[in-house]
Amino acid sequence: MVSSKWLLLAALPFAFAAADDPDDTTALHWAVRANDADAVQRLLRSGANPDAANRYGVTPLSLAATNGSAALIQALLQAGAHPSGSILMTAARTGNAEVIRMLIARGADANARESSLGETALMWAAAENHPEAVRALIEHGADPNARSEKLAYAKDRFGLEGVTTILPRGSWTALMYAARQGSLEAARTLADSGADLNLTDPDGTTALVLAILNGHFDTAAMLTEKGADPNIADTTGMAALYTAVDMNTLGEIYGRPGRQSTDKLSGLGLLPVLLAHGANPNATLKSPTLTRAHTPGEPSLGEGTTPLMRAAKNGDTAAIRVLMAHGADASLRQKNGTTVLMLASGVGRGTGVFAKDYATEAELLDAVTFLVESGVDVNAANDAGQTALHIAAQASDRIVKYLAEQGANLDAKDKQGRTALNVAMGAGVRARIGGESTVRESTAALLRQLMSSR
Repeated sequence: MVSSKWLLLAALPFAFAAADDPDDTTALHWAVRANDADAVQRLLRSGANPDAANRYGVTPLSLAATNGSAALIQALLQAGAHPSGSILMTAARTGNAEVIRMLIARGADANARESSLGETALMWAAAENHPEAVRALIEHGADPNARSEKLAYAKDRFGLEGVTTILPRGSWTALMYAARQGSLEAARTLADSGADLNLTDPDGTTALVLAILNGHFDTAAMLTEKGADPNIADTTGMAALYTAVDMNTLGEIYGRPGRQSTDKLSGLGLLPVLLAHGANPNATLKSPTLTRAHTPGEPSLGEGTTPLMRAAKNGDTAAIRVLMAHGADASLRQKNGTTVLMLASGVGRGTGVFAKDYATEAELLDAVTFLVESGVDVNAANDAGQTALHIAAQASDRIVKYLAEQGANLDAKDKQGRTALNVAMGAGVRARIGGESTVRESTAALLRQLMSSR
């Protein structure tokens, strides 16, 4: 709302219009803020100071940049206003390329940075998806690969649970900001203007992975098609393909509902794009993925985990089909010997602390069925000697029955001498969350029936 003082001043002779507010805001400030070109011109002709700053350091030129008003910017510059880097950054955020060119022509630095995070005007224009502003800045010397300051802070722990959240550690490029925000056209302009698509942040994360992590699958597809390398992995070994699979069946965490997307592509739809551009379907993690805001991490998906295994754990048969059609190897194992079939049979089911189990029993069974029909070994054992049947005995009666019908050995013992029946009765099984019993009477009864009918 325009100040009542400005309305009064507008009706008075302009000799009185230079009077300041107590915070040193002048009539010229108010006229610019109101985008009143006639009043601005009259005030300037009456001697108003175009460089006047109020107690907060706000000048008429910065207000004109906030409005994105090229006409007022030109009038103030002609009256002697001096553009600063901060004003250029404001103009970059609002996105008027003509204003940006005017300011640079009068001496504003195209590579100006703000003092808090070291972000540049180009980063602000990119984050706000202003492609013309991005183009104008680069044409006038802005470095498309400049980085923000590297950040250092203590790990953020929240709640009594003491979960550690990985916050961005800075050293981002304009393309990374555009990717995080899903600024598709700005990202495209950066890619076409010489931005390096494969730079990484201190966690080893590329702009491509940042786009996927934030659910911006259209932006990710564009970057891939422009030449971003889908096989550059972060410090945990997570690359673009694993990220897309992960985001396709992302479980809800309390207090953080799923992000709504307006993109044409989904995580599933992005998979063929990544695979067509050389994404390795059998790339493996070196450790569980970083504990980011959308996931508390998956300890059961540690070293040796492939995108196919991640899909299997959440019963994502659609993703499994795409991955296997493009060469994903269902015989690979995690470092501890866990197989794809074991993950689909219910590894970790019901034991999560923060995220609910994503897949229904029917979805897991569908994944198990597809994998078995594709030739996986139903009796393969992990390093602890457990088979998929041992896993299913604490997860799903329907999967137990199906595996038995497909030749699963009901008498197979793990290295502690436990059969699937022992597991169903809770032997060696940690307590479930919410106090749920580890004894599954229905599963035990089913296994006894299957054993007696052999």
